[in-house]
Amino acid sequence: MGVRRGERGRGGPGLEPDTAGYFRRALETLQEGLSPEELALFAPNVLAEAVTAGPGPAALDPGGSRVLRALLPRAPLEVLGRVLPPLVVGGLRGPAGHPTGARVLEVALARVLPALGEATAGREEEEEEEEEEAVGRLEEAVGRLTAEVTGDAVAFARHPAGSFVVRALLRVLGGTPGAGSPQLPPGAAEPKAKGPALPPSFPPLLGQLAEAFEEHLSSLLSPAGASLCLQVALEVLHRSQSPACSRLCDALIGQLAPPGPASAESALVRGLQDPERSRLLEAAMTVAGPRRLRDLFRRELKGRLRGVATHRLANHGLQRLLDHAPADVVGEVLSELGPALAEPLARGHPGVLTALLGACRPHPHLQQEALCRLLQAFGCWEPRERRRACVGLLAGLRPFGDEEGAETEPSLGAVTLHGSLLLQHLLHFRDPGPVLGGLQALPPPALAALARSPPGSRVWDAVLSSPAVPARARRRLLRKLKGHFLSLACHRNGSRVLDAVWASASVPARAAIAEELASQREALQRDPHGRGVARTLSLDLFLRRRRLWERLQAAPDRRRGLLGPLLED
Repeated sequence: MGVRRGERGRGGPGLEPDTAGYFRRALETLQEGLSPEELALFAPNVLAEAVTAGPGPAALDPGGSRVLRALLPRAPLEVLGRVLPPLVVGGLRGPAGHPTGARVLEVALARVLPALGEATAGREEEEEEEEEEAVGRLEEAVGRLTAEVTGDAVAFARHPAGSFVVRALLRVLGGTPGAGSPQLPPGAAEPKAKGPALPPSFPPLLGQLAEAFEEHLSSLLSPAGASLCLQVALEVLHRSQSPACSRLCDALIGQLAPPGPASAESALVRGLQDPERSRLLEAAMTVAGPRRLRDLFRRELKGRLRGVATHRLANHGLQRLLDHAPADVVGEVLSELGPALAEPLARGHPGVLTALLGACRPHPHLQQEALCRLLQAFGCWEPRERRRACVGLLAGLRPFGDEEGAETEPSLGAVTLHGSLLLQHLLHFRDPGPVLGGLQALPPPALAALARSPPGSRVWDAVLSSPAVPARARRRLLRKLKGHFLSLACHRNGSRVLDAVWASASVPARAAIAEELASQREALQRDPHGRGVARTLSLDLFLRRRRLWERLQAAPDRRRGLLGPLLED
């Protein structure tokens, strides 16, 4: 098996028909599904064949590329050291510039750090030498690719296939896991790594690549592939705590939102309203420090928040600002935007409200005003009786009076994602009283329905985990679930809530749950979620212990004979 010339009109080397057929059959075998044991034998043989045939030509072949993308996440260090170097040869004229070759190179780069982390110590001397050689080959290949990208950063980032390689390279150099890694074949398990071992040569290479991006910044703002490279660069530099992060962030903000006269229209607002530039500005605000965010807010956004919050694109930039803003900026946003929170809600931008409440959550001195402004936006702050209906209104993002015949009686409709987030934030406020009162006012079937709803179950998680929720209020809510434990146990989300309830419940409460479920044991065993609950709660053992304990209490003179079975359990 070998290589022939003329691969699909590119003029490069292609696979011999026999070799291409081998990879097609290997792909068919993978698609049929292999057990972990079979895959452990299958993968090394196919990867060895790819090394023999040439990783470059195999990566350009339709079948070979798919096989490599499926098996490279399992490649050991020694094999990866032989596969990666040929893939980086030629720059954009090699696999990096080919639609399938670039994806193979992306997967191979994503495997570098896990393979280094899986390298075990204490091997024989010969194996250690082979390992060192493989590490050296990987470092040399990554350095060569970095030099190629640094020397022609604009061409790589703007290339439809090359941009994938640039993003994967950035993550490797920064020691961060890759996003969107390909799925392993059926039955395969992700190898367990001991932790990424970042070679000392990688951080300086990352700094060089960041400098190249900063030098050619204006050419990397578009198209979308180049913009994504800049966004990943900011993320990686921030997570690796590189000093180049602040320089690239400042340069990007200066390019997209240059300072102007105070009376002029805000360049930052224009950028946040632009489909292409808004993503870059959001990424910059995610990594900008508190001082930079404070300056941006007061120079560009203050006094303009209502227009930003109601714009279909710019509101996302405001959310990113709130995610990372210091307390004084959050307070100024709350003062300016708080009276007008109904406007972004009416425009269909509830993320502004959840971001504002999430930003107030770590700052108790802002929480009461945030609660008041939120309930005012939903029309349930005054008169006070309306607060009993706040949970249903917040959960469904339905301001009071939007529906004809709206009343103050508590009710629960469909629970939305952002409505669930609002309730979770409020339950972690220093005073969660209004939400707890609204939950207590709901009828038991509505509380059970809340636990069965995917976003609603997270509200129950907050009730059970928030340190601000008093134990007495938690017990009152849990008592209202009595009679509904079976419906929770036999539901995907409800069973998870029931497990959390059981973990935090007192012994008498557990006994009540066990007694109710024991009478429905057959129904539990017929349902897959119910069987899991029965195992988690150790239902049979708990009931046996409970009966023995009751017998001990009823007949003190028989304790000696009954203590044996109890202790054995």
